[in-house]
Amino acid sequence: MNMHFLERFEGPSRYAGNELNAVHKAWEQSFHVALCYPDLYEVGMSSYGIQVLYHAVNSMRGVLAERVFAPYGDLEEWLRRHHEPLFSLESKRPLGDFDVIAFSLGSELTYTNALNILDMAGIPIRSSDRTDWPVVIAGGSCVFNPEPLAPFMDAFGIGDGEELLPDIVRSLARSRDASENRSIALDTLANDVKGVYVPSLYATRQSHNGRYIIADPIRKGAPAIVQKRTLQSLDVVPAPVAPIVPYRELIHDRGVIELFRGCVRGCRFCEAGISYRPTRERSLESIKALLEQIVTNTGYEEIGLLSLSSTDYSDLPGLVDLVRAYREEHQVAISFPSLRMENFPGYLADEIKRSREGSLTFAIEAGSQRLRDVINKNITEESMFETLRVVFGKGWHLVKFYFMFGLPTETEADLDAMVDLIGRIYEFGRSFRRDIAINLSVNPFVPRPDTPFQWCVQDTMQSCDAKAEYLRRSFRSLKGKIHVEFGDPRIAFLEGILCRGDRRVADVIERAWRNGAIFDAWRERFKFDAWLKALEQSGVDPATYLYRGIAPQDEIPWRIIGCGVKEDFLRTEYDAAERGALTVTCREAGCHSCGFQDEMSPCPTMLLPHPPRV
Repeated sequence: MNMHFLERFEGPSRYAGNELNAVHKAWEQSFHVALCYPDLYEVGMSSYGIQVLYHAVNSMRGVLAERVFAPYGDLEEWLRRHHEPLFSLESKRPLGDFDVIAFSLGSELTYTNALNILDMAGIPIRSSDRTDWPVVIAGGSCVFNPEPLAPFMDAFGIGDGEELLPDIVRSLARSRDASENRSIALDTLANDVKGVYVPSLYATRQSHNGRYIIADPIRKGAPAIVQKRTLQSLDVVPAPVAPIVPYRELIHDRGVIELFRGCVRGCRFCEAGISYRPTRERSLESIKALLEQIVTNTGYEEIGLLSLSSTDYSDLPGLVDLVRAYREEHQVAISFPSLRMENFPGYLADEIKRSREGSLTFAIEAGSQRLRDVINKNITEESMFETLRVVFGKGWHLVKFYFMFGLPTETEADLDAMVDLIGRIYEFGRSFRRDIAINLSVNPFVPRPDTPFQWCVQDTMQSCDAKAEYLRRSFRSLKGKIHVEFGDPRIAFLEGILCRGDRRVADVIERAWRNGAIFDAWRERFKFDAWLKALEQSGVDPATYLYRGIAPQDEIPWRIIGCGVKEDFLRTEYDAAERGALTVTCREAGCHSCGFQDEMSPCPTMLLPHPPRV
């Protein structure tokens, strides 16, 4: 397959391979891993995780990793019409020739794409129908509730992948070299590697209250709870210093340095704040070395510092000094995403302003102080307006805010408070400059596993539509002054089922895929009717997963996975939310005994200095 052949398809560079820093290893005498991101190339190559895993696996002797992405419709149609299998980018080998197919799952909306990729490779989509290699595995932020995908995957890798995936590969390579069949290889994998969940080693039953399907181990060595793998430090694991530089523009087209992993804030709605715990920072020395190597190896003119809350870096002044010196010497823009309003210092505003124009984005989430306290979003109006004084005073005219509706305990007064707050922010900005612009993104809340709100009900689509319409009417007084976009309640409905479901949801996923549901994250491709039909065909009632509260003592499907945070801690936070009580970060108040102190002594978060003072 060559470039001339690919030119007949839209975006041929999606499939060409041979980009700068792509790795090509000899196929012979190698163990073969296909890293699959089940979305288009420009989305998958924006994933820092894919770059990390590609680097980690290709650093192993005797192992090669190649990339596979979901093809656009025109190439898929051609491959199916000509009975040609989906192929990898590096060697153009059929996906079925690999020993391991490893999916990276960052969104529930890619689940049907994963099935489509397997089908296009000629691989049975259900694990029970596969009798030979390759072994199909999955990891990523979605697999902390693996049950909806359990019938499709041979194994799941739970937690930080830099060490976990190489350990999985080493175990499976030994089994392959010993000519073991995949069943024995999976038994060995589950016994030998911490952080691996093999669904076939578990039997299912109804929960005690008859509501859910629960998995219990049936094979010796299969853990009752699979504990996630957690890196002790980011500095001890090599980061990708020569990331692949694509030919085409990506969703996020820049180099990336992970500033830190995890977040100490403890927002009660945030799954990432739990699944990426504990907080582990990269040192300034490591950041400087990565900056120099990545820019040298890629030619990127922008580097993004990746984290859940950039302004919580413990030596923020030192980081800004480092960034400023490097920017001035090398003319490289360095961006700080994920900014927080309660600790946004003027010197950081100055540095960001020098690096780029455009907008700043802040997540306020709720309009009233009462509701912000419920969700533990420790932002006061005083801190908001102090930050906005800095932002507008430094010359920004465009600011974007994220809000949610449908949060636990929400009332109409909280929605009114959102409108009132934005009106006052607009008038405040106008006191600095007349061309102030405010963009709002307002999205339905989805209660997610492993958060203090995992026991809460989700708003119905009808309720979400009603609240969105109420807010639209309320914002009419600001018509022409602000721009508001509302998230799709149908997407929230689907995410809720897929993230809180059990193994019965697998039938829904398969039927939706067979009904034509792929690329659900793409508005123009989203087929909600295919999902509604699949729910009806499968006899699955969405209310089971969405609209009935869960008692904290009830069995729930995702308890098969240990996220590192104890259930007692989540219950304490759930109770605090009901009281509207704030929980101060452990960096300020000391260890909250969330669970990591039992496994990692000392907990990496507790080794961090107090957060920077503005």
